[in-house]
Amino acid sequence: MTALTDKVLEFFKDICAIPHGSGNCSLVGDYLMKFAFDRNLEAVRDEKGNVLIKAPAVGKSNVTESAVILQGHQDMVCVKEDSCTIDMAKDPLSLVIEDGIISADGTSLGADDGIGVAMALAVIDDTETPRPPIEALFTVDEETGMSGAAFFDKGLLHGKKLINLDSEEEGVVTCACAGGERVDVIIPLDDTIPVSFPGSKKDDPRGNDWIKINVSGLMGGHSGCDINKGRLSAVRLITDILGKLLCYDFSLADLNGGRFDNVICSDATAVILVDSKDKNGILSKLGEIRDNVLVGALKTEKNIIIDISTSNSPYAVKGYALSTERTEEFLEVMKDIPQGVTLMMKDMPDCVDTSMNLGTVGFYGKTLKITFSLRSSNDGRRKELETAVTGALQRIKGCTWSIRDPYPAWQYEPYSHLRKVLCDSYKELFGKDMETAVTHGGLECGYFASGLKDCELVSIGPQIDDIHSVKEKISIGSIDRTVKLLVNTLKML
Repeated sequence: MTALTDKVLEFFKDICAIPHGSGNCSLVGDYLMKFAFDRNLEAVRDEKGNVLIKAPAVGKSNVTESAVILQGHQDMVCVKEDSCTIDMAKDPLSLVIEDGIISADGTSLGADDGIGVAMALAVIDDTETPRPPIEALFTVDEETGMSGAAFFDKGLLHGKKLINLDSEEEGVVTCACAGGERVDVIIPLDDTIPVSFPGSKKDDPRGNDWIKINVSGLMGGHSGCDINKGRLSAVRLITDILGKLLCYDFSLADLNGGRFDNVICSDATAVILVDSKDKNGILSKLGEIRDNVLVGALKTEKNIIIDISTSNSPYAVKGYALSTERTEEFLEVMKDIPQGVTLMMKDMPDCVDTSMNLGTVGFYGKTLKITFSLRSSNDGRRKELETAVTGALQRIKGCTWSIRDPYPAWQYEPYSHLRKVLCDSYKELFGKDMETAVTHGGLECGYFASGLKDCELVSIGPQIDDIHSVKEKISIGSIDRTVKLLVNTLKML
């Protein structure tokens, strides 16, 4: 392991000690500005919180005057185990380093993209290895819609080559990515439900009986990178199960699942209110449905648990639910809204073109709120999917929606000098060809490809597994090899 890799790990540990979830990047921004101040480097921080640090060239041999842009994002996805006591808005992460692997105890690691930020800082801090001038841009809130990249003034950048450090596969150069958007849905609830049971209105046929369905133990994962791996959505499983139960009348009194719209939901819970005379029949039918669902689900989800429970005790509701009629309406619409891959690329049949993820759902006061994440390598096809989804939502009485955080796709360029130099550098170092790929994950490259005239872009990174989850981990050996590739490529430019 090189001294430069040691420096990367030092910076990464510093970043992990600073809370930096999306929307909470002010302290890591302070850290970056202090880094620049301590080294007498030019730096600017815009009102959004994006930080740009400029560093002069090192050495003279084989170094051009044109700057190279190194780009990553400051924020991370914060998820933790239910038993974890760490407050991710205030506390440092608890790192675990074992057998050359870095992870975090009970939480996500934030190697996406803390390690990219650390690599850029290490390159700037290296005053011995020849390289071009560097413009290092660290954006905010990439994980929640890329608003930092969208806001940043591209006129502050003068480099014509940009290396994004936000990929998660070692030995792969990403040269295109999907665009995406969020669809935020609001469905008004009915106020005919008593505050608690017993105490039902005399004309309420549901009595005071309830049934809870809980789906847990799913793998989850990134809704871009993992969407084609057959991983199931807990919320979608629940709506599918309830959709097979429509031979009975029931009301949806609760539905909650998902923490982030760009994560495949791994656990969810629903509560339905039922007529007491139908309760035993519904429980029997649910048992049959569960068994059939498990047969198919266990092919990809080895740890899935579908728990069905009830009690003689009353179920306290908050006064609002979906009526029997609107419950049926909602579940019928959900059948027509896809989950997962909707189209694969024709020219690259192993790559996802368009997909949909039901990210979060919850009962909040008088409304049911849902957020969908739509992605496509083609902005036109993304709009077509949006039209199909919103068209289905129109069938739910009173349903409204809004489109949030649309970001552009980054189109593939058949030839790139920067990509050629990077691939030549990889072959020189490791004696094998670098893989060229497109990703269905969203990258900020879409904003820079459209906002920087005649700028070439690539995206690289070390191997990061299980991002956006408590199982997230990164190999120190992979970090070392990626740093060598980055430094050698900068020497060759």
